[in-house]
Amino acid sequence: MVRGIIFDLFGTIVSNARLFRPVCSKMAEESSAEVAEIERDFVNLYGHYFKDCHKMPFQPERYYYYLLISDLIDKYDLPGDMEAYCNFMYDSFSKFRAYPDARILRAIVNKYSVAILTNADNSFAEKVVKRNKIPHHFLLTSESARSYKPCEVIFEKLLSMMEIEKRHVIFVGDSIQVDMLGASAAGIKGILIDRSRSYLDYAPRIESLEELPSLLESL
Repeated sequence: MVRGIIFDLFGTIVSNARLFRPVCSKMAEESSAEVAEIERDFVNLYGHYFKDCHKMPFQPERYYYYLLISDLIDKYDLPGDMEAYCNFMYDSFSKFRAYPDARILRAIVNKYSVAILTNADNSFAEKVVKRNKIPHHFLLTSESARSYKPCEVIFEKLLSMMEIEKRHVIFVGDSIQVDMLGASAAGIKGILIDRSRSYLDYAPRIESLEELPSLLESL
């Protein structure tokens, strides 16, 4: 029987479409480059610096963003410093809105122990949860856990907070590599939310959080 539900945050509860567009737009305004060019470089550098960060000695996300932004400052001769750009970006992250179907959490928060687990720094993760009034009992960030999904450590720390056996917990996330494989490695059943309908053969999967209650009844 399911007693606890762990949700990923960005891409699952909160929309992260064009996550880096605000800071890239600011950089474009302060340089001669096009925003699309900067955004393309930003995404590529993100893949470079964050790749396998869960296997390295822990550093908060800000550490990797500083490295990334420093490269962009040098390439585009930007007038700002890496801390100012990172602060601007974190503020933009905190303003992202929850998906409309996230309202289902209001209906399940009194029936299940609801937790949020996110690869994020505290400052913007806590703000986006608060601004969107997302119902939950527990929130654990990678910064607080000093570990990143898909590492088992971050899952184990949250389970300890929830005080529920993993066999009674399910995890809902939008990434197979980070969320589903991480949950599986920790011995937690995962449910993929596939909003883009990219993984039609994956099971169990949902396309909207509104499908979750009925699926839980069948588990």
